[in-house]
Amino acid sequence: MRDKINVRSMTAVAGLLLEAWALYVVGASPRRWRPALIVKDETAAHILYDAMIRAMGDARSLSYTSVCSNPDDRISTYRIWLQKPGSFHVEQTNDASTKSTTILDDGNCFWVHWTGDRPTLLLDTDKSRADARSDVYVKKASLAGGGSIQSEVALLGTALVGLIFDPSAFYGTGSPLAPYIDGIRGRGTNPVRGEVCDVIEVSFMRARRTWYIWLSRQDHLPRKFKEVDRGADTRVIVEEWSNVMANGAIPPKVLTWSPPQGYQQWNPPRLEDSLLPSGQEVPDFQLRSARRGKIRLSDYRGRVIWLYVWDTGAPQCREEMPGFQQLYREYRDKGPVFLGFNCSDDRRLARAFLRENHVTFPSVLDASEAATRLIRLDYGNKAGVLPLNYIIDPQGRVVDGWFGQEQDADRVLAALQKAGLELAQ
Repeated sequence: MRDKINVRSMTAVAGLLLEAWALYVVGASPRRWRPALIVKDETAAHILYDAMIRAMGDARSLSYTSVCSNPDDRISTYRIWLQKPGSFHVEQTNDASTKSTTILDDGNCFWVHWTGDRPTLLLDTDKSRADARSDVYVKKASLAGGGSIQSEVALLGTALVGLIFDPSAFYGTGSPLAPYIDGIRGRGTNPVRGEVCDVIEVSFMRARRTWYIWLSRQDHLPRKFKEVDRGADTRVIVEEWSNVMANGAIPPKVLTWSPPQGYQQWNPPRLEDSLLPSGQEVPDFQLRSARRGKIRLSDYRGRVIWLYVWDTGAPQCREEMPGFQQLYREYRDKGPVFLGFNCSDDRRLARAFLRENHVTFPSVLDASEAATRLIRLDYGNKAGVLPLNYIIDPQGRVVDGWFGQEQDADRVLAALQKAGLELAQ
């Protein structure tokens, strides 16, 4: 018993240290600290935040160096050049390594390239690793007018520490987190490399995520971010900006690229390629329910299953949850099973989210290592992109699967009907 208490104490201390590193110390229990963390909006602080957005909107170009780190002393550095209407250049390196990944968009094409051997990518397979190791590049349609630089970097998986701030916000696309701001408050002033900065705290999704932003009084642009992500484990990242220049001239050669002689175009595995293929039997599981007891997938054998993997910190999940609940209410007595699956949230906070959103469909709620490995490896979600959907037939085989919000209703209906569900037209 004493050993169990010691383990709990050590876990609580670790959580406290992470929060302290992020300038905000809280108690170990989410039930106690969560309400206190939800920021009440302060007009003066909101004006500072709006000034940052306006400064980016008014700038024609922006360049800076971003150094991202975490408490494990991992460091990734990004040199970033942005120019409207949609050109950019990002060079990413890790720690003291001289090997870099270059991501560039010239307004017509989106390029990824490396010098010499390329690193292993997040979505690599044994075949793709063997097929293309050296002198290759990726080419696809420009992101101009849409897309996310931050997401593209994350899907490559070459960085030890990802970006907090999405550079795409410079083009006026807006952050997907913006609609979920609880409030913004001031945290005083603090210098960054000799520059006086106003510090603001931004709370998102009822404090599921918190940003601290250091804003320069000279140009209203950031000089530093700290993000606290309160999932099953508290994760903290710091992003520090230097060499910030707005409206500076960016040499044309920085925003253009053409493949050197001998380089070959290569198409890396797509995100969807990692999903279980149609016809494959899905792995069974028995994991903790959001209510009581456990959920065993095979107990639903003989019925069509819509498996929905979600997370309270994913904006798309928050957008889709009411619609998924509505489908459950309409069709629960007509045969299909609507089953949620969450392996990334603190249990008490996730249950509170379900209550607040009047969600009643059954859901796995289990942040154990076994549950996480199941979704990441056995169910093909290497990149951790959410939401993830699978339609499963009564024999326990995959009919279809997709990431994100499926805009094609006909595809979903076709998958449900192929699985054997009779739907009224």
